[in-house]
Amino acid sequence: MKPFEKIMKRPTLPNYYRQRHFQWPNTLPEIFDYLRQHDELPFLYGGDNWPYDAMCERQRRQGVSISQFLTPDLTVRQMAALAVRSFDNESRIVDACCGSGQLTRALIVEGVHPASIVAFDADTDMADIYCRLYPEATVMRSLFQEIDFRCENVIANPPFETAECAEFLRWLGDVQYPGDKAVLLLPVGFIDKQRPRMMQNVVRRFCTLCRTPMQESFARTNCRAEIVVLERL
Repeated sequence: MKPFEKIMKRPTLPNYYRQRHFQWPNTLPEIFDYLRQHDELPFLYGGDNWPYDAMCERQRRQGVSISQFLTPDLTVRQMAALAVRSFDNESRIVDACCGSGQLTRALIVEGVHPASIVAFDADTDMADIYCRLYPEATVMRSLFQEIDFRCENVIANPPFETAECAEFLRWLGDVQYPGDKAVLLLPVGFIDKQRPRMMQNVVRRFCTLCRTPMQESFARTNCRAEIVVLERL
């Protein structure tokens, strides 16, 4: 655990990354370590989801890397509710590209035990903060292409770039068996794409059970998205 001196005059969260001194916590794992050491966050905060809000503020000042467009609260609640209704409750849930655990947080609120969740993310900081926040769940630092075990129930906000999103769906088709399901946040209309040709082969491996528009905006992008429930054929 990295040690941090206590910040005597804490700024509000919207000002934290604008005023941040180099010795103050920067990443979410560092903020978590500060919280454990001083029993308070390094910034003034009155909300109930500091990892999401802090990461959005950090991205506002430092930019978004590797397509980390965090899933907003209302959307994760919609996705988690759909997952609980759609999934085989006897099987584990895979939180793919888990980030800081927004979807896991919503699943737990819906009554899913964290021990039944397996999560992974390619970003070390995201995997680290997930591990700290949800110690009962299983988390791995991994690209989705490196995951080769069966994923019966998948919930995810995958990368939105066309090639990466198509590759995610191809991977999903490989790690799921007929009848397995996924609740995904995808760019609007992505599931209808006919180009590139590879998309036709990918999409025909699934049946679309449900589609519903995202009812709120991402914090750091104007991309339009929809929640899609897929069943592997």
